[in-house]
Amino acid sequence: MKAIARVWPWVAPYRRYALAALGLTLASVLINLYIPFLTARVIDDGIQTGDSGFVRQTVLLMVALILLGMVMSAASTAMAVRLAFNAVTDLRRDLYNHTQTLSFGNLDRLPSGELLIRLTSDITKVQTVLTMGLSVISQAPFLFVGALLAIVALDASLVVIVLFMVPVIGLIVWYVITRSGPLYDAVQSRLDRLNTVLQESIEGTEVIKAFVRQDHETERFDAVADDLAEQAITVNQLVASLMPTLIAVSGFAIAAVIWLGGNSVIDGDLSDGTLVAFITYLAMVAMPMMMFAFVQPLLSAAGASMARIHEVLVVTPDVPESAEGIDLATQDRPGEIQFDSVCFRYPQADDKHESGNDDGPRVGNNALTDVSITIKQGQTVAILGATGSGKSTLVHLLPRLYDVTEGSVKVGGVDVRELSKSSLRRHIGLALQSPQLFSGSVMDNLRYGRPDATDTEVVAAASAAQANEFIMAMADGYQSEIQQGGANLSGGQRQRIAIARTLVTNPAILILDDSTSAVDLETEAKIQDALAAFTDRTVLLVAQRISTALGADEIVVLDDGRVCANGTHEELLASSEIYQEIFRSQLGEAAK
Repeated sequence: MKAIARVWPWVAPYRRYALAALGLTLASVLINLYIPFLTARVIDDGIQTGDSGFVRQTVLLMVALILLGMVMSAASTAMAVRLAFNAVTDLRRDLYNHTQTLSFGNLDRLPSGELLIRLTSDITKVQTVLTMGLSVISQAPFLFVGALLAIVALDASLVVIVLFMVPVIGLIVWYVITRSGPLYDAVQSRLDRLNTVLQESIEGTEVIKAFVRQDHETERFDAVADDLAEQAITVNQLVASLMPTLIAVSGFAIAAVIWLGGNSVIDGDLSDGTLVAFITYLAMVAMPMMMFAFVQPLLSAAGASMARIHEVLVVTPDVPESAEGIDLATQDRPGEIQFDSVCFRYPQADDKHESGNDDGPRVGNNALTDVSITIKQGQTVAILGATGSGKSTLVHLLPRLYDVTEGSVKVGGVDVRELSKSSLRRHIGLALQSPQLFSGSVMDNLRYGRPDATDTEVVAAASAAQANEFIMAMADGYQSEIQQGGANLSGGQRQRIAIARTLVTNPAILILDDSTSAVDLETEAKIQDALAAFTDRTVLLVAQRISTALGADEIVVLDDGRVCANGTHEELLASSEIYQEIFRSQLGEAAK
């Protein structure tokens, strides 16, 4: 219940609906409690005396009260539904907004599959309980207490049966609750795993088919699916046994009442109507516990779900917003960059990270060590190195996708940790090797970072990225639809649209993180020539292909997270053995 109580901050703004639902529920319960009393009167004062007029009047009153109770119950449910959907919409919005504040480091530890489950399935379970909580569970205490008082008023001698039935049912429900709670946690954990495997299989379809690993992936999916099914069967078998057990206990109690009460009726100590009313009230005492048994699985599942949602909501971003919040636009040289004795280490050895290319982290050890680089505004600097040398890690520190472990990164002469994150990122354009495109038109994707860009500005950016020609060749030009993830485009086309999308924002710093790897050399050269026209823009070219770096003002060579050489192409060719080796391996001796 502690986990369910965590949803209160989202329920509180709509408590007027809760109060209305509770009021209507109480009125409905009072009507239901009055019906057995009328039943007893019909039997004792109408049927047994042969007074058909009294029977007719009382039955009509009962019908009217039943209809009124039905209306009130329906209205209570309507209020509960309104509360549940409003509260859960706010919760889903806050959870989504919170995930948008998390850094790459946070998201490394929260796989997208798990986040998706928490934003959908987990929140739906909470919504169900909020609806059931007001329309069903809230009836239970009123009905239980009211029926118990009515039983005492009718015949105190039979209360001993109730005193036996209630503890037995209570113990059974308590046992199931304590056992099922951890089991539901385990089910959700296995559901996360299933979703992750499914997502990886769908996203990696090309790789799976290329390596003929369909059987392996099928076995992997079957294993996690069977594990989920086994856990779900265990908890559902336990919960399924609850209702029949409660019905049996209630049946024994009713049988005992009929036996003892029947003897009292025969002896003349109890009227027929009172016995019928007593049995009805006894069922009403048992009903709240059965209602609770019915919603208990939902409560346990929602408790586990809310706890998982809470786990995300309490995560503190690894990259917090600056208290000063300096606007980079106020600085004289927003394109000036300085890496000062930068060291960076991914925090835990079990972290998961996808950097957008093959330049992933070496967790546990420094990914960057004592890196010091100064880049003047308007310079084009190429960052060259082998796979895993730390190239992408370095440029990801600029827009604060991660924060340095030691040292500092300055943009415009200000430590990036003192700049407003939104201001910093507005001035930095980042195009990745594996760009993410969104379903919608080409124009929508190109304007993604700057919705107010004019058509002229968009076309100019697309032309600079060498994308205008193939866009115009599409069926509807810039209004052509892009499928999810850019599935209807080639790798090179996706990269060029991503570069154009970045250019539309007109950033002071442009980072091309191996973003022309799928583009032919001629097209890459044209893109670089177009970028050279922007003399006031700082450009960082992250590359493994040495042809990408040849036209740069300066080349920085990274090796094992350290700067091993920097200078112009001619200087490095004369002084750096690593650069010479890269040059020979890619372009050959004749290229000198």
